[in-house]
Amino acid sequence: MTPLLDWGDARHFDHTGNRPCCLCGKRTPMRSHGGEPVHKVCAENWNAAHPGEPRGYTRPAPDRPQHDVGTWRFHNDGPITDQRMTVLTPVTTDTPPAVVGVEPGQRGLFAA
Repeated sequence: MTPLLDWGDARHFDHTGNRPCCLCGKRTPMRSHGGEPVHKVCAENWNAAHPGEPRGYTRPAPDRPQHDVGTWRFHNDGPITDQRMTVLTPVTTDTPPAVVGVEPGQRGLFAA
């Protein structure tokens, strides 16, 4: 199943007119984050067909695992992160805490 992009922001719609989609060539008013004319479905299919492209990820949280928000070229609005203040608690052991929900090779908010 192809993950669906969340392009709810009005900046993804160009009111000045349709232009040819950069992927399929059919005209569309939709725009990517970079301003490319592209159908949302075309962008979702491109993301699915290019799993090796640099991708964005949400921050993992105790109640929400990290998840893919698409490639750098076509990605979700966001990524959505928890806006609540983080409270740090002291760690009394010498072993580093385990990182939960992060795949090997991922670091921080975005994967390499």
